[in-house]
Amino acid sequence: MFQYGIKFKNDPEFIKDCIQDVFFMLIQAGEKLGETENIRFYLLRALKNKIIKEKEKVRKGGIVEVPILEFDSQFSMEEVLFQKDKITNREKALSVALKGLSERQREIIYLRFECELEYNQICELMQLKYDSARRLVLRAIKSLRKTIDNQINTPILFLLQFSAKDVL
Repeated sequence: MFQYGIKFKNDPEFIKDCIQDVFFMLIQAGEKLGETENIRFYLLRALKNKIIKEKEKVRKGGIVEVPILEFDSQFSMEEVLFQKDKITNREKALSVALKGLSERQREIIYLRFECELEYNQICELMQLKYDSARRLVLRAIKSLRKTIDNQINTPILFLLQFSAKDVL
């Protein structure tokens, strides 16, 4: 949860407070809570909603709009790559390609492949329609493929280590 939250606001204490508030609300709700099929999705959605609510509280005066959260992704795979002394050309190409994606593309790739969420869960979390989510993932992968192919001649599927059936 912390890794997901920190991608929206680079303030560790703020994110820790939000996570604590989410669990406090869960404890307060107790047995009133319904069952969920995917606890990870439920917690990520609750955290994102909490971050939005806290950002709204900070805004002063005027019309309060739902803030657009900026998703600053630093994938765990990317973080590991930069910590190593010796980074291969393929890893460098993937890192550059990930940075070249839009915020929404990075977020959806993170949710789909790092968090392993289903499309219907991603749609609810990102407030997208099912077809839009699938298109966004497909466009992100095409962009990754194009960027990487321009840098090296290694297939993207080898780099991402997931099959086409996972995308669709």
